[in-house]
Amino acid sequence: MPSLPVPSRRLLRVAAFSVAMLVLAAASNAVMDTLSFRYGRSVFSRLGHREWFDPSVSWPNKWKEGDPKKGEAFPLSSTALVATTDAWHLAKLLCISFIILALLAPFSLLIKLPWWAWVLIFLSLKILWGLIFEGLFAGLFILR
Repeated sequence: MPSLPVPSRRLLRVAAFSVAMLVLAAASNAVMDTLSFRYGRSVFSRLGHREWFDPSVSWPNKWKEGDPKKGEAFPLSSTALVATTDAWHLAKLLCISFIILALLAPFSLLIKLPWWAWVLIFLSLKILWGLIFEGLFAGLFILR
């Protein structure tokens, strides 16, 4: 079997990476929906740590003493660091990250940048996502 030219191999690697990221994003999304809608019948209910896995009881983890009126449990626990408070938000962070990586990968074929520049672009896109989400979720979509 003849070998592919290097650019073709790179193209295939990037395509495979993008598909793998979409697979992982879908898996993360499945974790989110399983936790939200089928926790009691899921493998997660057998792992213990209900306060981490079960959204019906884990949502207060981001608040001081579990009370939103008392403020955040620690700085940014209800926004940028919410993925550290429960499994659902960790799965969401992973899902969004995998989607962004799948989106960015093809651009690496078009633009030559050092690895740290790609990290900065990734972080910038993640921050942009978060700002749009928070602006809509905590602001524009709420009736006053």
